[in-house]
Amino acid sequence: LCPQCRNLLPLRPPCSCGFVLRESAGVINLITDEESVATQPFLEAYYKVRREEKWGGDDWDLPFYPLRHRDIWDIRQRTFRRFESIVAPRERGLALDIGAGSCWMTRYLDRWGFGAIAMDINVSELDGLRAGQKFIDGGSRFLRVRAPMERLPFPPGRIRLIASNASFHYASDFRAALSEFERVLTPGGMIAIIDSPFYENASDGEKMLAERVAEFRRKYEMPEALARHSRYLTFKGLAALADSLNLKWRVYPVWPGLRRNCEQIRARLTWRRLAQFPVVVLEKG
Repeated sequence: LCPQCRNLLPLRPPCSCGFVLRESAGVINLITDEESVATQPFLEAYYKVRREEKWGGDDWDLPFYPLRHRDIWDIRQRTFRRFESIVAPRERGLALDIGAGSCWMTRYLDRWGFGAIAMDINVSELDGLRAGQKFIDGGSRFLRVRAPMERLPFPPGRIRLIASNASFHYASDFRAALSEFERVLTPGGMIAIIDSPFYENASDGEKMLAERVAEFRRKYEMPEALARHSRYLTFKGLAALADSLNLKWRVYPVWPGLRRNCEQIRARLTWRRLAQFPVVVLEKG
C-alpha cells in the first residue's frame, strides 16, 4: 500500500497522490516523510544506546553464538526454540518479521519455507535492515521494507505469519499496532510476540520504567519521553486487546535459564517481580 494515501501502489511510480517508491541499498522505503521526521529523535537515541552498550555487529550466528550479551541471548535461544516448535506445523505463506533489525530472524523464516519480509524503521548497517545484506549474500531470500508497525504497508488478508521479535514493546500504540497486525493477516493467520517484557502487574512494569528513566538520564542525558519509548506489556492488558479484536490468544511460558531464575527468586524476596519473556500467540479466526 502507498504509505501516504493507503491505496494500492501502481506498478510504475509515482502514486496518484505523488508518493514515489524508492529503494536504497536493497531497502524499500514505505514510510512517509512526516513519519520519518517524527521517528528521527527516537532513532538517534536508540543508536546512541546501542553503540554504548555494544549491540550489533555480531549477528551472523544469532541467537546461538553471540559475541556479547550472552545472558540475554541465553534467554532468547529458548524463546526462539519455542517459537520454532510452534511454527513448524503451520501452513506456509507470507511471513512478516516486524522490528527485524539485522534480519537474523528473517533468514530463518526464509529457511523454514515462508515468503519472508523484514520490516523496521531502523536501516543502519550495524543492526538495522541494511545489515541483513550479509544474509542475502549468503543465500537467504527476503524483502526488506522500511515502515512503522502501526501503519503496515500491505493490503488486508495477505500475511500468514507475523513475528514481532523483541519489538512489540516499542510500538507507540499497542492497540493500533495489533489492529494493523489483525488487518493484514489471512484467516487462520498467526501473530507471535517474542522477547517482549511481560508483567503480571503494571506496578512492577512502572518500577522498571522509572529505573530506566533515571539510568538513561544519568548515562545519556536522555529525556524521559525517549527513555519510555520502550515499554512493557501485562497479560491482562494484552488479553483485553486480543478479545476486542476477536483474536484467540495463548501464552507459552519459556524457562529463562538458571541464572535468570535465581534473579527472579531473589527479586521476590524483596517484593519485586522481574519481567517474563514468554512466546505469546494470537490467531485470527
